[in-house]
Amino acid sequence: MEANSSTITVNTPLRKLLESYKGAYRVLLCAGIKLSPLTISYNETLGKYLTENNREEILSDLNHIVRREHQDFDQLENIRHELIQPGKVNMAGFADFTWHEAFIEEMEKFANTEKIPLNHQFFQKNNKKAFQFYLAQCENPDELPDILVGKGFSSLMTRRFVDRFVKPGYFDTPLKVNVHELWNNSGLYDTTEQYHAFGAEELVILHDKSKEENLPIPTRWSDLLSPVYADAVTQMGKPQRDHFGSNMLFYLHQKYGEQGIRNYARSVKFKWHFSKIIKDIGKNHPESSPFNVVQRYTTLFVRSNADVEVLSPKDGNPVSTFFLLVKKGSNEQVLKIARHFFSKEIAGFLENAGAISAHPDSETAANANIRWLGWETIKNSSLPYQKDYFSEIAFEVFENKD
Repeated sequence: MEANSSTITVNTPLRKLLESYKGAYRVLLCAGIKLSPLTISYNETLGKYLTENNREEILSDLNHIVRREHQDFDQLENIRHELIQPGKVNMAGFADFTWHEAFIEEMEKFANTEKIPLNHQFFQKNNKKAFQFYLAQCENPDELPDILVGKGFSSLMTRRFVDRFVKPGYFDTPLKVNVHELWNNSGLYDTTEQYHAFGAEELVILHDKSKEENLPIPTRWSDLLSPVYADAVTQMGKPQRDHFGSNMLFYLHQKYGEQGIRNYARSVKFKWHFSKIIKDIGKNHPESSPFNVVQRYTTLFVRSNADVEVLSPKDGNPVSTFFLLVKKGSNEQVLKIARHFFSKEIAGFLENAGAISAHPDSETAANANIRWLGWETIKNSSLPYQKDYFSEIAFEVFENKD
């Protein structure tokens, strides 16, 4: 892995630029260049989208972004030494804040019991960008740990990562674990044995009954696209422009295309962090909505006396996954650690945090009504910038409603 300090020019391959530098896509969007990540080929260069009027300014902004991100190159070797320690089972990735600490304690306990030397590096919000940058620069599977752990629409699902490491088979590793039948019925089980989903996080519709607005109760997720629900929804997320519930938007695009995203954005009145949603819900608060699209764990924090209800749409709740990838040819110690993700102990942590586990005896999984995008959809997506693209479609409507 070598630091690439070359400047960005009109001849820079566009797709490689977008996949390697997180801030590049945002620079182009802010300059009024709206790219569809679904149609950009690997042969296109940046110059195709620039004009004489904007070329100098955009190239300057892009090179500024690249220089800033390249400051992290000095840390790449240090990160590599932290991630790859000879003689140990090396595991790294992202764990959810709701079960991170309990998960680490259990994995350390299991490794000690099995006398497995375990090196684990998990990156939370305050330091995840360093690991994301590291992944974007990796060229060789030897630069990656034995086990990679991800959640949601992760850096381990980017088009570059999939094309370079997943599709060539570097993570083709059957774990031979038993999973709940829900995994097979919903497609959460990846039959290629590449992404091993050990848990799932639902989106749910939380109905605030204190908001008496005489609206019909939605019985399907698609109902929220109807003009009847204009300005009747709060979307969990960040108020900023760069976030619009990527889980929801991926599902909308898969089934209803870009128009589905626009229709949903007309229904969204507020975008709040989950803590504000929970603080205001059930009080007929002016900054709350009758219908709230939130992750399932949020419902664990709702006041017991709040008049709210989790709805059960007929078309199933969209889910994102908690997953791992295991290097092909891994030794038995690595496989033991990987299989423990599917243990009763890990299942307990997940379900206490409001998630669904893959454990074959899970009652939570038995009662779940979910829908999953499909692993082939993920592997052929255009992450990471596809999330920005979908969000931009939504924000155009959200911020310019009549």
